[in-house]
Amino acid sequence: MITLTIAIFLMGVIVVGLLNKYPKTAGIIAFFVSLIPFFALLSWSSVMNITLPSYLQFLNFETSWQYNLGPGTLILQITPLGWFFLLLLSSLFPMVILFSISYFRSNAGGFYAAMLLTMLGSFGILLAQDMLTFYIFWEIMSWSILALVIRGGDRKAIVSYLSFGALSAMLILFGFMLLYFKTGTFVFAEMHLDASNLVLAAITLIVSGFAVKGALMPMHVWAPHVYSKSEEPFVAFLSGGLSKLGYFGIMLFMYGVVGFSLLSSWGTFRGVPLFGYSLAVVGAFTAFAGTVLAVMQDDLRKLLAYSSIGQLGYIAIGLGIGTPLALTGALFQALNHTFFKAVLFLAAGAVYYRTGKYKISELGGLGYKMPFTFLASLFAIFALAAIPITSGFAAKWLLYEAAIEKKFLFVTPIMLIAGVGAFLYVYKILYGVFLGEPRYNVKEAPLSQLVPMWILVLPLIIFLIFPGWFVDLTAPILQGYEMTAIPHTPYTINTSLAKYNTLAVIFAFIGTLIFAFILYLSKPQEKVDHMDNYLAGEPPELYDYISMHASSKYYEPFEEVFYPYFKRGAERMWEIILAAGEVFGSGARKIYTGIVGDYSIYILLFFLIMVGWWLLW
Repeated sequence: MITLTIAIFLMGVIVVGLLNKYPKTAGIIAFFVSLIPFFALLSWSSVMNITLPSYLQFLNFETSWQYNLGPGTLILQITPLGWFFLLLLSSLFPMVILFSISYFRSNAGGFYAAMLLTMLGSFGILLAQDMLTFYIFWEIMSWSILALVIRGGDRKAIVSYLSFGALSAMLILFGFMLLYFKTGTFVFAEMHLDASNLVLAAITLIVSGFAVKGALMPMHVWAPHVYSKSEEPFVAFLSGGLSKLGYFGIMLFMYGVVGFSLLSSWGTFRGVPLFGYSLAVVGAFTAFAGTVLAVMQDDLRKLLAYSSIGQLGYIAIGLGIGTPLALTGALFQALNHTFFKAVLFLAAGAVYYRTGKYKISELGGLGYKMPFTFLASLFAIFALAAIPITSGFAAKWLLYEAAIEKKFLFVTPIMLIAGVGAFLYVYKILYGVFLGEPRYNVKEAPLSQLVPMWILVLPLIIFLIFPGWFVDLTAPILQGYEMTAIPHTPYTINTSLAKYNTLAVIFAFIGTLIFAFILYLSKPQEKVDHMDNYLAGEPPELYDYISMHASSKYYEPFEEVFYPYFKRGAERMWEIILAAGEVFGSGARKIYTGIVGDYSIYILLFFLIMVGWWLLW
């Protein structure tokens, strides 16, 4: 059935490609094709110790497939880790396609075909059990993404994705080559690694390559351009789903191929491998810097792009710490990020669909005209900001406790600062886009756009109430790494430091709101002019012009402090590397003179060097 799934996706690519002139028909066909991985997921639920209801037990997808290619054997097999990440992508992908049907009233040419190829590549990556298969499907996924970026038409986005996509592919390929040189096999299960520097170099290259896809700083610079200049349905899948493939790769190779004990042999810090601690530090810096940069944005897409970068940093922190508590928190954050970030990007697409605007300073009051889009966004924002009545709070709670448990004095406060900072930029979305003075007389988003958004909100609600169910999903993954799942019940999670009880948190939060509302009603209210409230009682005459919009100098003091440190940022570093490469390239070109005599001298010099090396050896 794995081969049938691949065949159906390839047939779907051809069919929707031929239906370019009929975007709605192509979208409907792509939607039904997009459901197949989800049915495969249900059939493979036994891998996660999940028993299907009787009415779904007719599904019988094969769990493995292999094909002898000559240089190596292509192996596809479902594993607990692959199942979990396939759950994220296969839940998100059909909703993005459904949203796209009404979003693309025209000019959908090539979109659905490229999206199906992207999902096909992702499907193969998550099932791959050898480096050859993994790399083939990684390239299918990467080139399909490039086709979708090209559809956006922005040269800077295309060049940045192509450059960093090539960098990612080369780093991963070189790492794979070193592992093959060391072990003589492409198959993960047949690799027997040691603590040599060669293996350390290989895993460093591989993790760095995946870090590019995961937008970890300083290799994140492609993401703001691509996220802000590509079509919103694609970006929702890219940020919410495809970005997780980088973290899937990091987790697969760090804990599946190499393992915790071997990582520890290269040095430890407070019981955590130095390799992992370095990843956690990079993740903490990414979370902090992404948050600061998000606060400074007026473009809604760029704000969400930097927000996505910052939120992904939390996953890197959990993977770096590597304890059962940290890995559970990292996977929980991966799940939450998949759904809340997809909802926010789809909501941004719905706002653009109705207003044609992305700048927050040009929007406002849309919550009154698009209430269902606003409410879906509100719940996603609560999850992003880790408000206690969302599953986002539980995920970050676990990560905070994991960092505190290991006494990571640098990582923990940076995480807390980044978490508080998230409130600053989500306020810009809430007030700047949906609240404030209405500026547009528009209709609510179409039903085909609202339904996907609200379906994607459901997991955030389910795992808010039953966080223990999520821990059950992680248990088979941790068992594969010889770890034990953290103690839990459906409503509670127990750690060495505290006990998280979701019912207590929910009731305490609701009780606090009721108490605050009673206090509000207990005193007579006095209507105050908005401008008087905004200026804290100072007369407006002191100022030439005051804009009450959240994007108009609202965070100017914040920006004055942080902007000088982020003025050049990581892009400047890459510009220096590019300039150095150009100097080296121009010097190398001078060697190729086209004169036969020069080439003869080069050959003679090379021969003399080799002879001298042989004699000295």
